[in-house]
Order: sequence, then structure tokens, then C-alpha cells
Amino acid sequence: MLKNISMPVIALALGHLVTDLQAGALPIVLPHLKELFALSYSQLAFIVLTQNVTSSVIQPLFGYITDKKSLPAMLPFCAAMAGAGFAFVGWVPAYVLLMCTVVIIGMASATYHPQASKTVNFLSSDNNKAANMGIFSLGGNAGMAVGSILMAFLLTLPGGLHNTMYFVLPGLLVFGLMMKYMPEYKRVNLEHNLKVQAAKKSGAVQKIPYGGLALVLFFIFMRSTIHTGLSTYLPLFFINFRNAEPAFASMLVSCFLLGGVAGTYVGAVLSDRLGARRIILGSVLCSIPAIWLIANVTHPAAVLTAVVLAGFSIIGSFATTTILAQTMLPNNVGMAAGLTIGFSVGMGGFGVTILGFLADNYGLPFVMNLMTVLPVIATLTAFKIPVPPQMQK
Repeated sequence: MLKNISMPVIALALGHLVTDLQAGALPIVLPHLKELFALSYSQLAFIVLTQNVTSSVIQPLFGYITDKKSLPAMLPFCAAMAGAGFAFVGWVPAYVLLMCTVVIIGMASATYHPQASKTVNFLSSDNNKAANMGIFSLGGNAGMAVGSILMAFLLTLPGGLHNTMYFVLPGLLVFGLMMKYMPEYKRVNLEHNLKVQAAKKSGAVQKIPYGGLALVLFFIFMRSTIHTGLSTYLPLFFINFRNAEPAFASMLVSCFLLGGVAGTYVGAVLSDRLGARRIILGSVLCSIPAIWLIANVTHPAAVLTAVVLAGFSIIGSFATTTILAQTMLPNNVGMAAGLTIGFSVGMGGFGVTILGFLADNYGLPFVMNLMTVLPVIATLTAFKIPVPPQMQK
């Protein structure tokens, strides 16, 4: 599967991993920051909201900017800045400076994602676009998982919270790696810009299918709400309603996320072979029985199996939907990446807030069963998504 993946793409995926390390590590340090600065829960929530808005929700803006002027030279600096920013989290002396650091990390991430994603697209042929985007997406998903594990380990070492300083090292390493392939990144971005300019001069600019794009973004919003909802409420559900040990509940979340890491790449590779619609529909349909099992079975082995399958299937269309949006917006590939990787995924956090309101009023078991219904809505949406000919098989 990896034989057709180029080293420039792998370097961008590693940059994605390093950039998203911070997103995985931040929740781990929040309890320590609360104690250090005597923060309220509202102040903690504001940290998370700021990180979400600056790194995800505003990504389309940076995508729009990079469509107007490609900025491949910024890629290594953004990855290094994200690592260096988080390195300071354990050292800042005041809450205000902490918030400034979070903003810097988020802005670096928001700039990196659209430019890197569009560069991966330009480095790919029609036969391996989804596979390459799968490698890139896998880097981000793995980064979030590794970031949480790495930060939890560093907190056990002498120095405690000050050990965030070690996050600067992967940023520097990937900086050097991406600089090695910078001529290639600049070349493919320049070639794409020339094609766009030629198309505008000839009047052959493709009409944007706004309705189809809206359906893709709504599908991603539903998928993100399900994925984030399960990762958020799984431990609470099993501890409070299944009398599970906290360690087992934490293991469920880890298995869920690792299943997603595998599903991201497998779904991308199959998308190049089977077509976008089969992957989008197949992934969301497979998630329905898996989620139902999570909410209703009690045997530990069955629960673990269901959790892995749910993580694998829910996120299996991640790369496919990104490429689909970029195909719909060939002259705004960066903004398409910002909308799919950033904005719609970030909006999933608002969906989880709604689920939290329902859990407060109707109980968490109700919400867990409701999440079996949400993929049905996503499936109905997927049927209506128009798939361009080049992504059909």
C-alpha cells in the first residue's frame, strides 16, 4: 500500500503529526494548569474554546488566503511554531500569557492544515489522491493519540509540567525534513496556480456546486459529532452506567481512537479503488451496528470489539470527503481543506455540546442510543451527495 507514497507526502504527514501533537496533549495538562493558576472551570473551557476556534473553525479563512497566494514556505515554520508554542505552555507565569500561547499554537495549526492538504493534493495523481490524503490524515489522527500518551508520560518524569519543553524537538526535526522537499512543494503549487490562471483567462472556470458542497459539509458535521461524542461520553457511560473501572474506560477511548487511525488510511486506499460513494456510504453504514453494540452489550470483549469497529468505520471516509470537497472547488483547494478538515470538524464540538444538553435532561443512555440514529441521518445525506466522475468507480 505504501509503495506509491512519495517522501514529500510522508514529510507533510509527519508535519501534520507534529502539528496535532499539541491538540492531543492539551487536555492532559489542563488539570495541572487549573491547579497552577487556580483556574475556574469556565477559564478552562475558554482555553479549549480558544484552541478549537483558532486551530479549526477559522481554517477556511487561511485556506482562502493560501488560494489567493500559495505559502508552501510557511509549512515547516508552522509545524515548528506549534511545537515551540506548546513547549512554553508549562513555563508561562500567567493565565494571560497562557492564552496568548494557545492562540499562537492554534494559528500555526490553522495555517498548516489548508496549505499542507492542498500541497498533498497537487503532489498526487487521480489514481492515488485519496491514498495520499489518507497518509496525511493518518498523521494528524496519530498525532492526537501520540500527543496525549507522550504528555501523560512526560508528566511522570522529574520536572512535571515543565517537560512540555520537549515538544520543541519534533517540531525542529520535521522542520528540517520539510525544508529538504521545499523545492518540490513550491513547484507543484506554482504549476497549480498557472493552471488556475490559464483557466480564468480561457473562461473555463468550473462552476461551484454549492448544494453538493453543503451536503458534504453537513455529512462531515454529523460524522464529527458522532466521533467526538463517542470519544467524550464513552468513559462516562461505562463508569457510571456499566460500573467499569476508570482504567478500562480509558482503554476504550484509546482503542476507539486507534481504530480511527487504521480506518483513516484503509478507507482512503479503498476509495481510490472502489470510488468515493461506496466508501462514504459503507463507512457510515458499518458504524450503525457497532455503535448499537457499544450502547447495549456488556461483555468486555464484545465492547472492545465494537469500540474498535466503530472508530474504524466512522472515520473511514475522512480523506475521501476532503478530496471530494477539493474536487468540487478546484480553484479553492485550500479553502476546501479548511472547510472539511477544520470548520466542519470543529463544528462537531458544538454538536457534542447539544448531546451534553440532552444527556443532562434525558440521561446519558438516551444519548448513547441516539448516536445509533445519527449515522442513519448521515447515510441519507450521503445518498444525495453528487460525486464527480473522476471519483466514481
